[in-house]
Amino acid sequence: MLIAAGFVIAAVIAAAVRGDGWWLPLHLFLVGGVLSAISATTQMLAITWSSSPPTRPWVATVVRWTLAAGAVGVVVGRDTGRRWLIEFGGGFVAIALVGMVPVLWAVHRGAVTDRYRPAIEAYVAAHLFGAVGVIVGVVMATGRSGSRHLELRGTHLIVNLFGCVGLVIAATLPYFTATQVRSKMSPRATRPVLRIVAAVFAAAVLFAALGRMIDSAPLTVVGLAVLAAVLVVIVALLPIFDRKRWSWAGPRLAQLLCGIGWWVGTTIALAVAIGRGTDDRTALRTLAIGGFAQILIASLAYLGPVLRGGGHKQLTAGFAITRSWVSLIAGNVAALAVASHAGWLLRAALIAWGVDLAGRAVWLLSSRSAATTE
Repeated sequence: MLIAAGFVIAAVIAAAVRGDGWWLPLHLFLVGGVLSAISATTQMLAITWSSSPPTRPWVATVVRWTLAAGAVGVVVGRDTGRRWLIEFGGGFVAIALVGMVPVLWAVHRGAVTDRYRPAIEAYVAAHLFGAVGVIVGVVMATGRSGSRHLELRGTHLIVNLFGCVGLVIAATLPYFTATQVRSKMSPRATRPVLRIVAAVFAAAVLFAALGRMIDSAPLTVVGLAVLAAVLVVIVALLPIFDRKRWSWAGPRLAQLLCGIGWWVGTTIALAVAIGRGTDDRTALRTLAIGGFAQILIASLAYLGPVLRGGGHKQLTAGFAITRSWVSLIAGNVAALAVASHAGWLLRAALIAWGVDLAGRAVWLLSSRSAATTE
């Protein structure tokens, strides 16, 4: 998770410094930050919640560093024009994603409790989506797409953003949101329902990606509309929060829910842009910042104190450190700024967000070190 946080902070800095140069910060965030977080949390949550035997440490280490090295290779290779480095980097990322499939399936087979099996099954599908999306991206980045560049670009975006990142988040939300607010899962979120929701989500991704591949706007629009509808259904499967839950989770829960809201809105905006044949970059950038970035940061704000450990008092102190109204405000201002093309406001919001995140990360780690010393 420290590797993921490092990539996220690097992406925020790159976005603030480069202005309109979006490729580098987006791929630092999505390939380095989000995929690293996915690689770690899918193992951790699947093992913890299903009471399965843990992954061997060397397996997790190999996957972690293969993915991180691949992410660095892709962004450096693309930024410096070194095609061989893009190929090696993309290959490493694809290997890390495919390598997670047998790891997750072993966790699935060893699960003692069954309630988390639907999420593990979705994680397996998401990693396969991601591997395909990375391969398509490498073909594009190395100039091998030829006359089908636009079709491959659209397919790459749909498969990676919704099939890989989106499916993992969608499958995790009913479980993780309950954990965030220290509540039981909603009684509506039964295993059959969760399996159906994940299956419909994955099918909608396939429809949307196929539509982009064959340049069929109606097919893509239908797929994206179904994805937005499924996200609304997932919100209905979350536990109901009373005042006590809201008071304890505070900005972490608010940022998580805001991220879901931006995700639904930008998915609809993307469908409209594709249906009209207009530029889709604003919707995609807003999805990355307002949707996925806020969901990731809200998740790290909960997981950080948990992973730091140190006992009950340290856990409570850690949750107090990660209760950041600055992060909530900066994240939503940044999303509004990118949606309205307010470059100066976006840079200011990203700088404030990055400084707040880095400061709280250092505070969290240093307070743990101080407590250990004492």
